Amino acid sequence: MPRHVGAITKPRLGSATCVARLVVVFSWVLPLALLAATPALAEKPTFVCPPGNLLARARVTDVLDVLGNTRAVADDSVLANGLAWTASRGVRFRTPGGFLTCDLGADAPIAAAYLQASAGNSFSLQVSENGKDYREIWKVPGNLDSLSNGFATRFETFLDVRARYVRIGEWTGPDSRSLSELQLFCEIPAQWPPSTTTIAAPPKAPAVWRLGPRTANRIKSGLACLGLLLLVWGRTLRLRGTPQRFQKLRDGLLIALALLAYTGYYNWGACHFYERIHWHEFFHYYIGSKYFRELGYTGIYEAACVAEIEQGFRHRVETREIRDLRRNELVPATYVLQNPEQFKKGFARPFTPERWEAFKKDVAYFRDGAGVESWERMLKDHGYNPSPAWNLAASILANLAPASDRFIKGVLAWIDPVLLLLMFALVIWAFGWRIACIAVLFFGTNEPALYFWTGGAYIRQDWLFWAVAGICFLKRGHPFLGGAGLAISTLLRVFPGGFFVGIALRLVWVLIRERRVDPMGARIVAGAALATVLLLPASSLVAGTADAWPAFIQNAKKHSETPLTNNMGLRTVVSFRWGSRMRYSYDANLADPFHNFKEARREAFRFAFPIFLAILAAYLAILFRVARRERAWWVLAVFGFGVIPFSTELTCYYYSFLLVAAFLWERRDAIPIGLLAVAAITQVISFETYYYDVRFMVESLAVLLFALWATWIYGSGVRGEEPAAS
Repeated sequence: MPRHVGAITKPRLGSATCVARLVVVFSWVLPLALLAATPALAEKPTFVCPPGNLLARARVTDVLDVLGNTRAVADDSVLANGLAWTASRGVRFRTPGGFLTCDLGADAPIAAAYLQASAGNSFSLQVSENGKDYREIWKVPGNLDSLSNGFATRFETFLDVRARYVRIGEWTGPDSRSLSELQLFCEIPAQWPPSTTTIAAPPKAPAVWRLGPRTANRIKSGLACLGLLLLVWGRTLRLRGTPQRFQKLRDGLLIALALLAYTGYYNWGACHFYERIHWHEFFHYYIGSKYFRELGYTGIYEAACVAEIEQGFRHRVETREIRDLRRNELVPATYVLQNPEQFKKGFARPFTPERWEAFKKDVAYFRDGAGVESWERMLKDHGYNPSPAWNLAASILANLAPASDRFIKGVLAWIDPVLLLLMFALVIWAFGWRIACIAVLFFGTNEPALYFWTGGAYIRQDWLFWAVAGICFLKRGHPFLGGAGLAISTLLRVFPGGFFVGIALRLVWVLIRERRVDPMGARIVAGAALATVLLLPASSLVAGTADAWPAFIQNAKKHSETPLTNNMGLRTVVSFRWGSRMRYSYDANLADPFHNFKEARREAFRFAFPIFLAILAAYLAILFRVARRERAWWVLAVFGFGVIPFSTELTCYYYSFLLVAAFLWERRDAIPIGLLAVAAITQVISFETYYYDVRFMVESLAVLLFALWATWIYGSGVRGEEPAAS
């Protein structure tokens, strides 16, 4: 082969020498080649720290339960400390698990952070290198009392922190959980804390008047006062011997006030300002009854959390608190994550795959309909508590269709309004339209049983319907039906058993004095017995287990031993202590902020229990005097309005039962006047008190004094208290 001109020839080497030299060459050349082919290893770029806020060039990559303008969070401007959040100036985290995640674009050192957020909340600032595994670098402090009603700035510096992804959120505390500004720096600025532009608060939108709760309640108190004055006017004319004077005018005014009060119960169409149905109540009673066989009395919140996990909201469950219904205490929901499948095993039977999918869809309907903020509060309530007798009809109806606007709002939400109309129609039938108007006036204007509590819910007025129906049947001379109606009401809610106490005292008196069983009273007992015999097995059958009633009794016992701030009754009054009221015993730092409040109430009642028994015995003695003299069984049933507050402790919204005192208008017309005075007084009490425990203790006192006075004057036959003209 010809050689190139100028080529240099080398002597031929041996094979061993060639191999040795090749090894040396490859030992140097191959690593250099690999290094050159891997830029990250060959030459790691040096991060150049940009001036100003790192988040100014970052992009938002993930959000959960955030409301507002995310771009305003990193615009280097703040509001004056103390101002409140507006949607145009930052974000609001709607749930404890809510967060905002930003991508810095590259791994960067983080040396300092500056934040403006709601003063009463703490937040978690977290970082991640891969966008998956986050660690907390700053627990942003809250509870800054001096500015607890608005924004406050906080700042912090860090050592050896690098990350690409930054997350802020996971608030705790009772404030507005809002964030207006977040700044991160790779080097601590020369001026620290950094200078920012303070902007004026956005102008408020022009005020548009809308009816609100406080205005509505003021109107109702006015209606109650006008009704009271109207009845006093009529009573004055009667005592003067001219009961028919201005009769048409007074009747017209009574009808007008009753119509205003009845529509006022619905807040004149505003309902829940401005939502017709009560999402909170509907969730518990629709879901609880529809899936009672699977959930029982304690499984509703845990199963709802498992459903959310499967729907992609695991982070919500990781950061929320729910009420453990076995202990009635608020606890972190993380225990649900340990073994989610156990919460599908069920009370009377486990969830089938089909029922579980239906349950998840129903849960999603209520969560999305109510909004995630209300949803979080729902899971902290006290669960599903009605008796198996209530569950009987409610479960059958709820299982007719899945949760939807058409079924919930279009069908089930109308049951209570229809029951109330039928109830007042029965009052007109039994007592006349004037007494019905007085009852409506109280029902629509009293403060404890506002639409706010159970209006727009799922079959929450059935117990009241049956209690009033039972008294109406007794008035019209149908003792068997009367006893059945009162028994159904008692089986639905237990406490209406107080309407039987006056009847029982009369039966005992007749038996002792005359050595016989009163035949009318016996028919009442027979009607009640038949209703009970029929409903007990039927309700157990629908519940799917004979353990339904024992479980209800256990659940009711647990519930009765859990003090609530909106409880009312004699027990509420005797266990109230000024030094341990909610204002001082509420502790937001505890898992259950009301733990100290409940323990103080329990301890106070243990001490006051003998006083409670003595007062109750004294009231029953006064009622016994009525039972000795009164032969009308419906009157004895009516005085359940006194027995119930003296003997039981109920949440405030059940105090609509007081309306039955209006039925005594033709027997003692002063009593309905006192009833409307109670309605007006409870409204005034609500205006003058802020904390529920104080409010409902004082309202309890007003109700107890009214019941004691009404029972006393009826039993003693005060001079001038003859039956009023009809």
